[in-house]
Amino acid sequence: MDPMLQGHLKDWFMMLTMWAFFGTILYIIATTLRRRQRHQMQQHVLDKFASAKDFAEFVQSDAGQKYVMSFADTASSANSAILNSVRLGVVLVFTGVGLQTTSFAAMRVGIVLATIGAGFLVSAGISFLLARKLQGTGRE
Repeated sequence: MDPMLQGHLKDWFMMLTMWAFFGTILYIIATTLRRRQRHQMQQHVLDKFASAKDFAEFVQSDAGQKYVMSFADTASSANSAILNSVRLGVVLVFTGVGLQTTSFAAMRVGIVLATIGAGFLVSAGISFLLARKLQGTGRE
């Protein structure tokens, strides 16, 4: 392969991995802010009740049922957590591999990122197997 073409491909691949890395960072920040905002909203709703009786009446209403179900869905969604781990693991592996094609110093960072990404993928696989096993026993 032409060395000049190989250099351009390396530059494009590096630029693509940099954009993927920055996109992942922005995604993590946005997700964290969204979770924090949801937590503050839920805390604010709970603070509005003067007593446990008021809260029990709220939970018995249709709006209260929807509120509790939305909270339960976000807290117990194992599939969502596994999918997020897979997504993050794949991005980190590819970013790490992309960095390994550049300079020696970036290669070290690339190895670390690829290893962390592989750890996320292994963790997601184990979580998936455990969630399936727990779901089969009815203890989810």
